[in-house]
Amino acid sequence: MDIRRNHRDMTLEQKRAFVNAVLILKNHTPSVLRPGQQNRYDDFVQIHKNSMGRGNPIFPNPHRTPLFFPWHRILIRQFELELQAAADNPSITLPYWNWSMSGSDDPFTDDFMGRDGDPAQSQRVTFGPFAFEHRLFGIKVWDGEPGDAGLRRNFGADGPPLPSAQDVESVRELTPYWSVPNGWENLTELMHNVVHGWVGGNMGEASSPNDPVFFLHHCYLDYLWERWKRRHPTEPVINFPENAPHGMLGSTLIFNPDNEPAPWLQPFTVGETLITANLDYGYDDL
Repeated sequence: MDIRRNHRDMTLEQKRAFVNAVLILKNHTPSVLRPGQQNRYDDFVQIHKNSMGRGNPIFPNPHRTPLFFPWHRILIRQFELELQAAADNPSITLPYWNWSMSGSDDPFTDDFMGRDGDPAQSQRVTFGPFAFEHRLFGIKVWDGEPGDAGLRRNFGADGPPLPSAQDVESVRELTPYWSVPNGWENLTELMHNVVHGWVGGNMGEASSPNDPVFFLHHCYLDYLWERWKRRHPTEPVINFPENAPHGMLGSTLIFNPDNEPAPWLQPFTVGETLITANLDYGYDDL
């Protein structure tokens, strides 16, 4: 079973292996969705862009619905498996970032996620393994027309600050999973939105997986779902609005429109995502 951990608990060698796998997926692994136009990393950007209603939208949109957590669970698990295959290294797992910039919690270091964008260069990231100057991490999928090929960030330029540990713990006490407006999922997804906006640049767009920190961000959200489940063992792991169609647990999660190839061979139902062990992974402190 694959075991995920906080990025601050990774060794330098583990961080290097993770970054190397991302770069292999970005530069040397062929695309399934658009062969010859992009590489496998970019497929995940395209999937997420479509899920946000841009490009070639998928239905149902998993955002702002109870499907948000199951859908992203599969997206990042498939990404994790692709990293392992690309680097031929089954020990690679997704780390998470707990939204703190304090000390070792900060993932934006020159040997890992790289720094904030440079305002003198249109907010391009100029330090770290994904800096455009290294010519190893060019953007190939945009929300609309082709744009800047460099990874962009703009920390805290617009909107509220990053959610605090106290914010996370306060929301953790809420039940049920879904209830408008104050269910656990509903308010946790709002915190998720704040993080995207705080990082800014590519993370503020539908094509947000262009920034590798997207996967650390969503790994933390997945971890929070597991923590919430353990905090409320008698609550349903997921619930749906009263007007939702019957049989939602057995419904198939959608990752591609009908006129595009499936990004992976195996389909997944909502119910198949509810137990991480069934997807062959877990977290080191749960």
